[in-house]
Amino acid sequence: MNRTAERIWELYDAAPSSLRLGGQRILRFLKGLASPVPLTLLRGQARLSGQPGTVIAAGSEPWIDYLPERFFEGTPQRQSLGKVPLWALQRALQRLWASADLVIARVDKLSAGLLFGADYLSVPEWVDLWLSVPEDLDSLQRGRTKGDVRTDLRRVRQHGLTCEVSHAEADLHQFYNDFYVPFVRKRFGRYAFVRNLNLFRRRFREGALIWVLHDGQRIAGSLFYQRGGVLYASGLGTMHGEYDVAELGAIIATYWYKIQYAHALDCKEINFGGCRPVLTDGLLRYKRKWGMRLVEQAQSAYQFLVYWTCLNDVVAAFLAHTPLIFHDQGGLSAVTAMVCDGAVTEEDAQRAHRFLWTPGLHKLYLLSASGWEAGCKPPPQTCLVDLAGAEDDSPATLFTS
Repeated sequence: MNRTAERIWELYDAAPSSLRLGGQRILRFLKGLASPVPLTLLRGQARLSGQPGTVIAAGSEPWIDYLPERFFEGTPQRQSLGKVPLWALQRALQRLWASADLVIARVDKLSAGLLFGADYLSVPEWVDLWLSVPEDLDSLQRGRTKGDVRTDLRRVRQHGLTCEVSHAEADLHQFYNDFYVPFVRKRFGRYAFVRNLNLFRRRFREGALIWVLHDGQRIAGSLFYQRGGVLYASGLGTMHGEYDVAELGAIIATYWYKIQYAHALDCKEINFGGCRPVLTDGLLRYKRKWGMRLVEQAQSAYQFLVYWTCLNDVVAAFLAHTPLIFHDQGGLSAVTAMVCDGAVTEEDAQRAHRFLWTPGLHKLYLLSASGWEAGCKPPPQTCLVDLAGAEDDSPATLFTS
């Protein structure tokens, strides 16, 4: 491993300052290079295409399973391929490329930048959604694209929901134990990540709680805090974790009141927190209709590395169902596949753009294995990629050429 260690140090020395570490963090990183990474071969019926599909997954459960679960219809068969140290993972995956339709690895950001190069599609594990607070709050409800927001807020009024702000620490304990923790566990199941109460306590000192009341009873709550001109949404919960109150408009009410509160504090922006890096994710699409924009989540330590040797039918179906957000030219872009029997038309491209485009994207890549209709013009900030007859359609060729 001596030559490998020398190579790692060479890469680290050449790394941009944004990837550099110091002190105890570099020691933890070096120790992490020897950490064993589980390798698993997954086989099953691919979603949408219905064809047999295979995925090589590198990473610990349950966190590695998010994207493979979107690839398969139902539960795939699992075959353990053993474990390899992180420093040797890239070579191990290269040996396995030909045996799978898709390769997905979950790796920390520094290791991804130093050890894996540009062969992979680099997908952030989480993205944040930010809203610029408008001077005129009613503008959030005007226009054709804001109709859903207007309808949602009408539901809040119809059910007589009200909000109140609390700075009492006793309320923080009630919110954490009776609202936040059960909500996160019920809502996200095996992917639930419960933040520490001490973290909430520190943030509470910089902010407050919003309670949503129905007939005088607290049915939902949300923690927020302010730093500079930014309001941060830090936690959300419902009474005993029940989601039925969402039908009353309880969660919508927390969004609207935070916007009003930020406006009163003269905050310029609100960070509404994390979403999965998929343009069809339900939470992301809900936040998008408020006019929020995508921003990479700075505190997220991991990312997914995605690779395919051939963009075949099952991979194309996966990208059509799961349009991935990925790092591209210093920003965030997204990619999806257009699955059609014949050449894709300009109208198809415009429809996909209207459905998927999200503020904050650098580009939207639309891939077509069946080609594009002659003279087809791309929508704004959209790249039409013709895979018909392409000799190499791996991520490195498609997005770095």
